Amino acid sequence: MRIQIKPLNILMILLGSFIFSFGVVNFNMAHHLTEGGFTGIALILYHLFNWSPAVLNLIFNIPLFFVGYRLLGKTSFVYTLIGTISVSVFLYLCGLMPVHINLQDDLLLVALCGGVLIGLGLGIIFRFGGTTGGVDILARLMKKYFDVPMGRTMFAFDCFVMTLTLLAIGDYKLTLYTLVCVFVGARVIDAIQDAGYSARGAFIISEHHEKIGDEINSLLDRGVTQISAQGHYSKNSRPILYCVVPKNEITRLKQIINAVDPHAFVSLLEVHDVLGEGFTLDENKQLISDR
Repeated sequence: MRIQIKPLNILMILLGSFIFSFGVVNFNMAHHLTEGGFTGIALILYHLFNWSPAVLNLIFNIPLFFVGYRLLGKTSFVYTLIGTISVSVFLYLCGLMPVHINLQDDLLLVALCGGVLIGLGLGIIFRFGGTTGGVDILARLMKKYFDVPMGRTMFAFDCFVMTLTLLAIGDYKLTLYTLVCVFVGARVIDAIQDAGYSARGAFIISEHHEKIGDEINSLLDRGVTQISAQGHYSKNSRPILYCVVPKNEITRLKQIINAVDPHAFVSLLEVHDVLGEGFTLDENKQLISDR
C-alpha cells in the first residue's frame, strides 16, 4: 500500500505534541501529578527517581513499534512515529524551559488545566491520523488477537497506572486529582474527535414521506434514503425516511418536516463519523479537504 503523507497532518501532529508536552511538564510534572497510559508510568518514575520522561517515552514505545508495524499500516505507522518522537522531543524542550505557574494551593485547577491541554494535544494528534504509541498500539493488538475491546484495554491500563500512582507516591489526594486530569483529558479528546464530523441522523415516519423527501432534497440539498418498514401494531407498510444533516441544519430540517406534516414522527440521533458526499466529498466525489 502506498504511503500517503500530508504536510498539514505532520504540522498538526507536531502542534498537538507540543500542546500535550506543555501540559504534562508545566502542570502534571510541576505539581506531582501523573497521567494515564505509558506517560503515567514515565511520570511515576520521574517523581520517584527523577528519570527523564522524554527518554522513558521512547524506551516504552520502541518494542511496540516492532509488533505494531503491520497492524497500523504504513501511513499510520509513519504518523505514529512522528507523534511519539515529537512528544519526546517537546517533553525534553519544555523541561529545559518550564513555565512557572503557581497553582500549588489549587490542585483541582492544576488537574483541570492539565487535562484540557493534554486532551487538546492528543485530540489534535488523533484527529490528523497520528498516535503517541503506547497503550493505543497495545489496545489494537489485544483487539486483533484476543478480541478484547480497545476501550476496555485502555481503561484497564489506566486503572493499573492509577493504582501504581497510589502505591508509589502514597498520596490518595494526588491520585484522585490525577484521575480528574485523566477524565477531563478523555472528554476533551472526544470533543475534538467529534468536532469535524458530528451531525444528526433523522428517522422520519409520515404519510407524506414523498413530499418531505423532495423538500429535503431541494431545500437542504441532502440525500434521503427510503427504508421499507411495517408498523408492529397496525401491520401497515409505511416507508421510513433517513437522512444525515450537520448540526446547524437541524432547525431547518424540523421546519421543513413540520411545514409538510406537523404530525410526522421524527427521531434524531447523534452521528459521529460521517463520510461521503456533502460531508467529506463534494458533488464530484472529490475530497473536500483536498480542494
